[in-house]
Amino acid sequence: MSSGSEVTAAFRELSGNEPGTFLDVSELLLKYVNNVIRQPDVTKYRSIRLGNKMFENRVLPVQGALECLFTVGFEEDDENITLKESSPLDGLRIFQRLLAQERLVLISNQINNLIFVQATEQTFSQKLQNSSEHVMKYEDPLLQQKAREKIPFQDLKTKAEQRLRRISSASSDDDEGILPDFRDCLLLELMKWFKERFFRWMNSPNCSSCGGRTRAVGNLPPTTEDLRWGAGQVEGYTCPRCNTMERFPRYNNPEKLLETRTGRCGEWANCFTLCCRALNFEARHVLDWTDHVWTEVYSNSQKRWLHMDPCENCCDKPLLYEHGWNKKLSYIIAFSFEEVVDVTWRYTAKEQEVIGRRKECREKWLMESIAKLNQRRQANQTGARRRELEERFGHELVEFLSPKTIRDGEDQGRLSGSAAWRVARGESGAGGLSESSQTKFVFRPTESEKREKLIHVRYNTARDRYIRISDGNRETEDWEKCVFSSICMFRKQEFDWQMVYLARQENTDRGWISWKFDTSGSGMVVDKVKVRASSKTYENAQVKWTLEGDGSSTSLNGSDSIVEVTDLAGSIHLELKAELSGGSMWQHTQLFRQEDGANNEYPLDISIYLKEG
Repeated sequence: MSSGSEVTAAFRELSGNEPGTFLDVSELLLKYVNNVIRQPDVTKYRSIRLGNKMFENRVLPVQGALECLFTVGFEEDDENITLKESSPLDGLRIFQRLLAQERLVLISNQINNLIFVQATEQTFSQKLQNSSEHVMKYEDPLLQQKAREKIPFQDLKTKAEQRLRRISSASSDDDEGILPDFRDCLLLELMKWFKERFFRWMNSPNCSSCGGRTRAVGNLPPTTEDLRWGAGQVEGYTCPRCNTMERFPRYNNPEKLLETRTGRCGEWANCFTLCCRALNFEARHVLDWTDHVWTEVYSNSQKRWLHMDPCENCCDKPLLYEHGWNKKLSYIIAFSFEEVVDVTWRYTAKEQEVIGRRKECREKWLMESIAKLNQRRQANQTGARRRELEERFGHELVEFLSPKTIRDGEDQGRLSGSAAWRVARGESGAGGLSESSQTKFVFRPTESEKREKLIHVRYNTARDRYIRISDGNRETEDWEKCVFSSICMFRKQEFDWQMVYLARQENTDRGWISWKFDTSGSGMVVDKVKVRASSKTYENAQVKWTLEGDGSSTSLNGSDSIVEVTDLAGSIHLELKAELSGGSMWQHTQLFRQEDGANNEYPLDISIYLKEG
């Protein structure tokens, strides 16, 4: 068994090659190593044919390359070099980490070979140190208990079990990848609860005297009480109606945030990371140098870190910020009580551009600084735990260097915050339409619906579930999943009044939402429609309902009764639309309002009767 020092010594000889040569050979060596580590039981990955042209041309001539393979356990066997099944993988993992780290440094230096002043790195170091110390607050057992008292664990547990059953029943033997387990489902339910029921977004506070909107007037001096809870910054607002002054302290202490339950992305991620730790998830607090904050949580079933953004109720969409929000990323660092990790490369598919923007410190200095923090943080860990963290980090480095593709949902602009605020930050996505869900769901007739000549869909707000009556009562959870378009909309639960409804987002003047049906290609057209689309308004607010067909439309009144529409006959496209506006507050327009617990009532109920076209 090779020691870590032997592997390091052999690697030092390999890394002494000219950078271009090292980058070329290390790409191939890393492929060999990764294959064995990921699938140690697959025999073909443990053997490399010496006569292989790629190996012969790219590995054999390079000083130290073959020696590194021998050092980590490969042996020459006739026409191959082979790693025996009995050989331990410890040396291979060390080699994997060294290869990946050196590649990142060299790739960075190719673009950004600059001399940095010491003062810049000192500022960077202080930021690392402060954030590293901050996350230790999440490990306070008393604070974790306070968080658990806020979390409706039994309710989340039940919903997670239901979610897992739905995933299991929908899966097949052909599905690729690892399915989520119960803990993954619990994590998703925790984030959904946090977004929809616990925390609130703050654009500007309402006036405490008249309830009107306030206007920002700059920062105010913090009080002793503000400073006690980490609010070194206090935003000031004034009411244009009555001149009342309002204060918004930017609390940084997660204990205080359990009480205030309001803020922007910093407060959201701060409090959500605490909630994750309170339920014993391994969680990191992630700081983006371009002014955003979120959480990462380790999935034991998938053996990797998951991106979690509670502001967006978004899981595992790491390219969202670069691709959807148009962010120009530079540094993204993750902090936990056990480690600090530069995770920038998980969140970009434009590595060369990002490297060109990383000008606050030298790459080698950053790696060494993080290594020192981790060495101090892990000094009291067991040897087994340190080895586990080391192995995970190796897998992360490989993930960072792997090619990336855009996933569903990663082309979406920012959803949290007011439209003006998003546009001002340049995070509104393509064309400034970040408010739109981008995932445009369309109802199309199934074979059974074509036979019955009927599409019948209901939605229950309390359960947040669609039921497709005409397709075997198939259920879909989450109001957004079956929506065609949604701008500035969210689902609101009022715990005081025990009511739930869809509404426009807080501090917005308007909201839009629609559901679309398309029979093209089915040989069917619309005969008639029966629809219930209920809404409530207050003060001078209004909800404008329209049902649009091909070339014509009908207005609906938002009542609780079923309305029959026949003047759209012959259409192959139908879209039910609602526009919410007016009122002095966003709550004054509400769709599908019902009591929390009214599980058998359907304030949205649409039946589309079909005929042959």
